[in-house]
Amino acid sequence: MSEAAHPGWAVYDLDRLLANLAAIRRRCAPGQACIAALKGNAYGHGAAPVARALDGEGLAAFMTGSFDEACRLRAEGLRTPVVMFAGALPEGMADLVGAGLVPTIVDRAGAEAAAQAAAGKPAPVYVKVDAGLGRLGVPLEEAEGFLAGLADMPGLEVQGLYTHLPFGDARGRDWARERFDAFDALLARLEARGLAPPVTQAGASASVAAGLPDRSNAVCVGHLLYGLSPFADASVADVSAFKPVLAEVGSRLVQVSDHPQGSDIAIAGSYGIRRGRRTGVAPVGAAQGLARPAPGSRPEALIRGRRAPILAVSLEHLTLDLSEVEDAAVGDAVLLLGGDGGAAIGLGELAAWSGRRELDTVLALSGRLAAHYRGAAGGATRI
Repeated sequence: MSEAAHPGWAVYDLDRLLANLAAIRRRCAPGQACIAALKGNAYGHGAAPVARALDGEGLAAFMTGSFDEACRLRAEGLRTPVVMFAGALPEGMADLVGAGLVPTIVDRAGAEAAAQAAAGKPAPVYVKVDAGLGRLGVPLEEAEGFLAGLADMPGLEVQGLYTHLPFGDARGRDWARERFDAFDALLARLEARGLAPPVTQAGASASVAAGLPDRSNAVCVGHLLYGLSPFADASVADVSAFKPVLAEVGSRLVQVSDHPQGSDIAIAGSYGIRRGRRTGVAPVGAAQGLARPAPGSRPEALIRGRRAPILAVSLEHLTLDLSEVEDAAVGDAVLLLGGDGGAAIGLGELAAWSGRRELDTVLALSGRLAAHYRGAAGGATRI
């Protein structure tokens, strides 16, 4: 379907993606490699276009949790290894190994299944350790013995060892600092026994932004890579250097209407208006990933470089007050995110009136609007 038939689009800026990667590297320790988290369709930004933009940037790996997504990345012919986050059943290891993916191992059954699936040469695997999050992984206190056991298992090549220690506030930062120390101690013991894998990773977006050091030789970044803050408490670290890769969300006016004083219109609970009002409608709404405005919010969009209040978000329509944009006409762009002339609406503003986090806003819009990609030396593309 063309955008003229049902106008609505999202623009993703791949130059911002690469600039964010450069900013991440400036905050990493010398020699630390970067792993790109592409889970959740690259945090809603499109896994394949993001991976193509990053493939020549010398990353240690791409990591994702979706088998279908990972297979699509392999079909792209990318040079960067694709590692699967933990989540596969042992009986699924044969599919992962057979597809040229690197599984994550969290138990003996998974390790044995991956080794059995290897055909003639050792299957590459990563091992995840639960260093305190309490979600997935080999318990920290068992990890040294577990890695020693894998070293004696034919058919496996442990290429990476990682953990995940996310946090969103100062209290979490203090907790993560302690858990980093515990994981570092594990790495020291493994190095002393000659068991350290080539890739080790504990740091992620939160720790990179907050400047927490660790012994690992790689970091795995998601939020910061896409210009999203990992923090609920903005005082934890300054992330202003990172710019959202989602650069624009827009539609077009498909109708403009004049309602004289006293008109018995019901939009936004009016049921009769005290003064004349011009309204406009754009064909985007909840079905396209927009949220109905949070109570007390004053959402706005940009039309002809001016702000127009959003009166209502319905299933497939957005209704706007055009009282301050009286020259607005059918076909005019309606920007919910982006810049027009000297005016701009940022992702934080869009997320705030939606009552969502920035990441949740990006995920909600993902796949529901025509996606355009610009930058990264590839020009504008559309998927």
